[in-house]
Amino acid sequence: MEQYKVVVWGLGNVGRAAVRMIQSKKSLQLVGAVDNDPEKIGKDSGAIFDFPNTGVIVEGDIDEVLKRDVDVVLDYTPLVRDEKGGFTPSAEDIVKVLNAGKNVVTTLPIYYSQVTTPDLYKMIDDAAKKNHVSYLPTGLLPGAYASYIPTVLAGLMGQVDSITVQSGEDDQHNYSSWVRVFGYGMDPDKFPQDKLKLGIASYYVSGVYEMGARLGMKFDDIKIEHECFTAPEDLHPIFGTVKKGTISGHRFTMSGMINGQKKASLVYVHKICDDVAPEPEIKNNIHIEGIPKSLDIDIEGLMPLDESYVTSAAPSVNVISQVVEGESGFLQALDLKVVTPIQ
Repeated sequence: MEQYKVVVWGLGNVGRAAVRMIQSKKSLQLVGAVDNDPEKIGKDSGAIFDFPNTGVIVEGDIDEVLKRDVDVVLDYTPLVRDEKGGFTPSAEDIVKVLNAGKNVVTTLPIYYSQVTTPDLYKMIDDAAKKNHVSYLPTGLLPGAYASYIPTVLAGLMGQVDSITVQSGEDDQHNYSSWVRVFGYGMDPDKFPQDKLKLGIASYYVSGVYEMGARLGMKFDDIKIEHECFTAPEDLHPIFGTVKKGTISGHRFTMSGMINGQKKASLVYVHKICDDVAPEPEIKNNIHIEGIPKSLDIDIEGLMPLDESYVTSAAPSVNVISQVVEGESGFLQALDLKVVTPIQ
């Protein structure tokens, strides 16, 4: 069995799930672990998560790790935006790895970029081809749940008129620093809701573009909607009390439009304390209209509170062999063979 040498760059929630997966796979060997947290550097990359020791010590310098014999870098670093809100800094980090002759798989939303950010797409594609390696963005959202799974399910239809993907997450146990962007506990009248709407859209909307393109839909507009919800009573997430009447949830709807009609939509909810505050509702549902009249599928367990990042890590780990053995350049998961669990 071919064994692939893997580096995990970013040992947060997604990196944690990836390290555990790699430990259980005969075809994968962890050869590097990189993070900027001084509490993790110098410690075993398994032990920091209370997993069995991997024998790989966490380091702080990705450049040193890239000098080794490495097949693929799993990039789970935090998204870095420039002053305009774009993803250029993260893309430049990706190019650095490609220029070192290493393949890259990432959950960062530099996804279907030939449409959303063509300049970054060209920069990454050129670097990958020049160095005879591959880049693949994949995760849960954007990625497996939007748009991989919905597009495959659409293959059961004789005609697709519209497709809507709904999902969401309860952040009440999420201690990640980026959760602060949702303003939980803030006065909704003082919170920059338009800025959040645009930021979330830039993260997720690539999935809408890909679903449309794969289904032959030529959008004449993209519509972004945002609804803000307030706490019906005092709520108690892990990061502190959220007072009644302050922000407790958001629903974002991103839709590809044709002649004023929503043709491909992603509806995503971020909220806290779903067990106490049911609105907005979190649904994991794929709904396709056409012939036959409709296909309606619920998928439960995508974002479990205790292991909510496994389904983000798994698509990126399970595709390693295809990326390493695949063509050079900027790859799309839907153009590869069907992704199944790696052994």
